[in-house]
Amino acid sequence: MNKSRHNLKGIAMGIICLLAMPFVLHAEENTELRLYIAAKDGELGKVRSMLADGVSVNAKNPAGRTALMGAAYYGNVGIVEELVVQGVDVNAADAVGRTALMMAVTNQKMQVIEVLINAGADPKIKDKNDKDALQMAEKTKNKKLIKLVESATE
Repeated sequence: MNKSRHNLKGIAMGIICLLAMPFVLHAEENTELRLYIAAKDGELGKVRSMLADGVSVNAKNPAGRTALMGAAYYGNVGIVEELVVQGVDVNAADAVGRTALMMAVTNQKMQVIEVLINAGADPKIKDKNDKDALQMAEKTKNKKLIKLVESATE
């Protein structure tokens, strides 16, 4: 009797663990998503706190985007600078091959572009549509922007 009760308890614990697993995985995904959202929203303190708590500076949200990409697209220079100091991969690409530099170029965030270029962002990387940052800059028709990206390709 005692042995069968022990087996049932073990089986029940196994089932509970299996049922809980999606929630654990989802919680990790949420951490990465929360870092991305904090970066895009300009919440420097929250970004620093999450990084200090062990969230990877290169963590990707479900769309494959890093906090750097969110901060770059929305022009949050301070966060971009902090992520660079923390050792972020400035050339990481999302699911469609777009980098933080491409996102900053698309949204014409000049200060962010300068920081990324100075940190080693490669303007020659091509996305899955075979477009690089210079081609994206040319599409904006912003002469200062085009010149800035051109200078990084030389």
